[in-house]
Amino acid sequence: MSAYHAKKRLGQNFLKSADIIRQIVVLIDPGEGQRIVEIGPGRGALSLPIAESGARLWAIEFDRDQIGYLERLLRKFDNARVLNTDFLAFEPTAEHLPDFKLVGNLPFNITSPVVDWCCSHSRHIQYAVFMVQKEVAARLSASPGNKNWSPLSIMVQLQFEVEYCFDVPSEAFHPPPKVDGAVIKLTPLEDTIAATPEFERVVRTSFRHRRKFLTNNLVPDIIPETELAVEILETILLSRNCRAEQITIEQFFTLTEELDRRKLL
Repeated sequence: MSAYHAKKRLGQNFLKSADIIRQIVVLIDPGEGQRIVEIGPGRGALSLPIAESGARLWAIEFDRDQIGYLERLLRKFDNARVLNTDFLAFEPTAEHLPDFKLVGNLPFNITSPVVDWCCSHSRHIQYAVFMVQKEVAARLSASPGNKNWSPLSIMVQLQFEVEYCFDVPSEAFHPPPKVDGAVIKLTPLEDTIAATPEFERVVRTSFRHRRKFLTNNLVPDIIPETELAVEILETILLSRNCRAEQITIEQFFTLTEELDRRKLL
């Protein structure tokens, strides 16, 4: 790896493990003429094999100190472009990208904003392959009844099928982070359901205190008193002693509809 001091303020940890790089490239499955957008290419560990595959690559790097190196690394590839910009401001239509694969080794501080970007641009994404912190991967891919089931899990799974692919030890990076990572794959669902502000409010309020019963979280912010909360839960066939981490997406929609019907939202 070329001499370069990673910037802690940007959360930079560069992939150095050839085996992990190979596994990620297999997941991306780049090929001639495909369109691939890479978030934060860094030192080009994934950029180079993607460009070598013949895929058209848009490598979007926020750190201007990386740009010269990346341009030199990829200069012989007419199919690769390096853009010095903030990915969160990237608009696919401005680059005439009707659809594309998305890949990135995401610093912790931008993981949630990138996931939000994916949710609002899902119609353009064939699928996304991301390296994230292991605990974030667990939350994104969690199921009801799992301790990692959370508002993040729910909002993402309204739009995407989430696959937890494999773990990545901290020593696979330079410099090594304090926690391990994991690779996930997000594939847009054919039939998605829009999360209304009312639905999002119900979900986030329900998870406000994870160890509390659902009734205790909903009262008094949404439901004025406990007796009414118990009645509402029993109406939609939920136990008075259930917790938010046990509730499915479908049940949250049913709960939101019942609260709306009673003019509580």
